[in-house]
Amino acid sequence: MSTRPIYLDYAATTPIDPRVAEVMSQYLTADQDFGNAASMQHDYGRAAHAAVEEAREQVANLIGAEPAEIVWTSGATESNNLAIKGVAESYADRGRHIISMKTEHKSVVDTLRYMEQQGWRVTWLMPDDQGRLSLEELKKAISDDTVLVSIMMVNNETGVIQDIRLIAEMAHAHGALLHVDAAQAVGKIPVNVKMLDLDLLSISAHKLYGPKGVGALYVRRQPRVRLLPQMHGGGHERGMRSGTLPVHQIVGMGKACALLGEEFGNEAVRISKLRDQLWQGISLLPDVFRNGSDKEVAPGILNISFGGVDGEALHAGLSGMSLPIAISSGSACTAASQEASYVLRALGRDDELAYASVRFSLGRWTTDSEIYAVVEALTELVNALRRQSPKWDIQTECRLPEMSGTHAQYSDAVWQNFVKGLNTAWEMPETAFKVICNTPGSRAVMKLVVLVEQEVIVSAQCQVFGCVTAIAVGAWLSAWLKGRQVAGLDLSAAEIEQALSVAPVKRHCTLLAEDALRMFLQVGRQSNGIDQLVAS
Repeated sequence: MSTRPIYLDYAATTPIDPRVAEVMSQYLTADQDFGNAASMQHDYGRAAHAAVEEAREQVANLIGAEPAEIVWTSGATESNNLAIKGVAESYADRGRHIISMKTEHKSVVDTLRYMEQQGWRVTWLMPDDQGRLSLEELKKAISDDTVLVSIMMVNNETGVIQDIRLIAEMAHAHGALLHVDAAQAVGKIPVNVKMLDLDLLSISAHKLYGPKGVGALYVRRQPRVRLLPQMHGGGHERGMRSGTLPVHQIVGMGKACALLGEEFGNEAVRISKLRDQLWQGISLLPDVFRNGSDKEVAPGILNISFGGVDGEALHAGLSGMSLPIAISSGSACTAASQEASYVLRALGRDDELAYASVRFSLGRWTTDSEIYAVVEALTELVNALRRQSPKWDIQTECRLPEMSGTHAQYSDAVWQNFVKGLNTAWEMPETAFKVICNTPGSRAVMKLVVLVEQEVIVSAQCQVFGCVTAIAVGAWLSAWLKGRQVAGLDLSAAEIEQALSVAPVKRHCTLLAEDALRMFLQVGRQSNGIDQLVAS
């Protein structure tokens, strides 16, 4: 039986609270209140409508709004789209300028890119190295034709909190509206739309222990914010968002908000302590960097970059341990084209550190024992990866990480050789023959060290900085070389690919090994023979 991973990805989604699931289950079947909330002609519809309106009030109470200011959507992505496009189309006669930040969520970034294609001018403000918006930069950017400022309250990758109240003052002084993506803020930090003087605010239920597929947009009534609908149909939600309401999901969101209203204070304090405990343990490792402010930050998010390790290998290693850890980051690995987090790059991290970042996000069911286990496992894995890396020049002693026998993302041969590479101690003498190479289009680096006696390779070892497949290829090559005659030595990338069942998108890893072997033979031929370059 597989071990259930430790879940530290609450910023991606939260499990539904059992108390929320229980309420939702009452609005599904024929003997319950399953009706269409718009069918007010009969009891089924009226009961559903009453449940929806109670939930609307529960959401409004959590953020200090009026129930009539809550518009149901399918989640924060739709809320962001509705807010930005709806305001832009309503106020286009006033101006065609929008201000936002480089570190916004993709649902805002992509929506604003679309607005640029429609002829709108968008100013993208950079954060400081702590992830905060400079009010001076906002002051320079804003003008009388600015229609909307859209700023995330809590960043989804770093947890950094923006000074929304001052941003609102500045926007309103120029007649602009302020939209806030609060998907990571509501339920984590105090949010009151009246005290913050907000015009629009986006929420998603699945970020606060409610169901996926439902969210809300706060739309201010006094003074009234005009909003052109992006979905047309039955005129639901006062004409701002047509579509049959998912009653069971809306009820779930309402209940989740009601629970947060009751339990928010104690929960935030407990989660903050666990986050600090996690950072204290990880910070004992050398060359680790906390991304974003350590003061203006939401309780449950901790983003860290690790020097000397590859991001994909780190993430895959954590999910492939005997006690797996479920985490995520803003980085993505797509074969040889590896993209680092645009948020962390905006904070000044170089590509390598931005790529080797981990976002830990804690929540309602995170425990002290889990934090202790994560610190221990992460320390073991990072040390093992660094010991394997030619880029890490500090001697690293470590307890070997306990890895599982398989991993769903990789062939058995790749995963088993990756684990073998992690568990291989560096034992080659300084006098052994060495070559170092890399491959264009990849950050991977391979150091091949070979000991030859009488034209026979008696030992070979690869140190690799790179992804799981690159490390696996290095471990396989080391074993393949041992005992072979130097004369006639030949190995192609295609043969390695076949032997390990390497995915085509990881072909650059096999090319790296082919290049290292070719370099070894080429340098040997250019000299007076490999035997004379090494200790025999």
